Amino acid sequence: MIQTANRLRIGLVLAIILASNIGGLAQNNPNLIDSFEGPTSSWSWFGDQCQIQYPFNNPYPHPFNPSGGVLRYHDQGGTYANTRLDLPWNLNLLANSRFKLKVFVPSSGLSGNQAPRISLKLQNNGLTMPWSTQSEIIQPLGINQWQEVVFDFRRDPWINLNANSLPPLQRQDFNRIVLQINGENNNDQVLAYLDDFQLDTSSYYAGGRTLVWSDEFDGDAGIDTNKWFFQTLLPNGNSWYNNELQHYTNAPGNAYLDNGALNLVVRRQNHTQQGVTKAFTSARLNSKFAFRYGRVECRARLPMAAGTWPALWTLGRNIQEPGAYWQQQGFAGAAWPACGEIDIMEHWGSQPEIVHSSVHTPSSFGATVNTATRRVQGAGSQFQTYSLDWSPQQLTFAINGQTLYTYQPPQRASANWPFDAPQYVLLNVAMLAGSSPLFQADSLQIDYIRIYQDSLDLPGPNRLLGQVLYANTHLDTISQGKVQILRRSQWYSDSSINQNGFFGFYGLASDRYQLRALPNEIPGGLNASDALAVALHFAQVQPLQGLAQQAADVNGNGAINANDALLITLRYSGQIQNFAAGNWVSEVPTVQVSGTLTGRTILKTLCTGDVNGSYRPGP
Repeated sequence: MIQTANRLRIGLVLAIILASNIGGLAQNNPNLIDSFEGPTSSWSWFGDQCQIQYPFNNPYPHPFNPSGGVLRYHDQGGTYANTRLDLPWNLNLLANSRFKLKVFVPSSGLSGNQAPRISLKLQNNGLTMPWSTQSEIIQPLGINQWQEVVFDFRRDPWINLNANSLPPLQRQDFNRIVLQINGENNNDQVLAYLDDFQLDTSSYYAGGRTLVWSDEFDGDAGIDTNKWFFQTLLPNGNSWYNNELQHYTNAPGNAYLDNGALNLVVRRQNHTQQGVTKAFTSARLNSKFAFRYGRVECRARLPMAAGTWPALWTLGRNIQEPGAYWQQQGFAGAAWPACGEIDIMEHWGSQPEIVHSSVHTPSSFGATVNTATRRVQGAGSQFQTYSLDWSPQQLTFAINGQTLYTYQPPQRASANWPFDAPQYVLLNVAMLAGSSPLFQADSLQIDYIRIYQDSLDLPGPNRLLGQVLYANTHLDTISQGKVQILRRSQWYSDSSINQNGFFGFYGLASDRYQLRALPNEIPGGLNASDALAVALHFAQVQPLQGLAQQAADVNGNGAINANDALLITLRYSGQIQNFAAGNWVSEVPTVQVSGTLTGRTILKTLCTGDVNGSYRPGP
């Protein structure tokens, strides 16, 4: 029903814990959680120029949010439309500064042309004009998907309406929470659904800045291919970008370790690849590690020959680029520059010792204005340290510890800040026109590269252990491949599967995760009985369920019909080698992680097409 002044407060659980105060200011905040599932208290949300309705049946149930009840938020064009909650206590942001909720905005529920966003405002409801001293955080929103949005007054950029107001962490008078979608002073309409609002009382994982990934390039075993991927495919079919003249290869002459350093060598060398002949070869490495926020530090000596273009940089893991490592792992989805690019160090041989640091975004790319340069004496003869510090608010570039450039847009949006998603590191030396006819080779030498994250960025102290089994009557173990873990519907990490089918994830925050197995064993077990089972399902004689039903849809069109039975017949008779839907299907269970789970999480898999589970993995 539509909210009224005398309706009962729905789903707000208040557990008032009188704890010791922080610094003598205010007591710790009571727990505040609202799942919008059923009446439990007398506290109410209020709609200001906005119709709200709760509990409302979730119109978009999803594994990320299977909840039955949500709050329906309907701004029908009100100038200041919002929903708010008045509290019987004053917030202590020094104790808990993060608010979280889930949001779903259907594209059909929007009018106007502004990018979807949501703001959380903290106000003093005892003032005649509570908004006059408010503090606000604005976060971007996607559409047509459940997403978790976090407002952290300790870490996120906040806005004080009154410039003379104290910073929010120093305030003790906030007792009203306001949520507003797509801003105010407009008549745009918004239909959205909110769920699982909470003042997050869980502490950040304690600790200091920690080295989470590195390569020291020591030893003589060669480049560690568990850490690096050689990117060699020409993305344009016949060329790299920017009129570059080189082929990238995985040849030892272009990339090798020597005397404790990585050498990326660009050579004058005719080389034919993909039917295209070029006059230079070089190397381009992608890190197999992606991260969000932290510090990247690299000690390097740069090539100085005219025409050389070395770079230490990052790209969004979601980049859509043929041949890139992460696209091959299934994470493509954003064309450049929507994925974001961070150039920690670039150098052109035509400008000796002039080092560039730059940022490329949809609002500024190519000949970007977001850049800075510095002359670094000895850049080609001595090792220098280049670094990036990446926080949720800004990018800070430094050379030998001296800040070169800070990128911090005053208002973050997807156009100028695509940097809240994981990025990966690239190392390469390109070749441009202008080299001397006598040029033969030059190299980028890297002593080390290290990535650090601090206690606010590290995920947490929990672990999750499990085992991958094949969904047959024997429950055989799957002993090859990996398991992916997803958090908030996004890839988070992966674990290899050992010879006994076991996998493990460590350092997890308390949260809800999804698991998915990706075996790389050779599938089998297809025979006439599988094709018959699919045909019987299609004829509604003997329905398939669970993994068997997923395994039956071998062409991946979302339906099971006679065409799937035919394809299975063609596969086991050897006339086709693969299914369009892939070789394996996996359960995707949702697991709530808090501490170390007792027992092991069982993850079942099945070969695509093997609907009766007759395959026996292993020897």
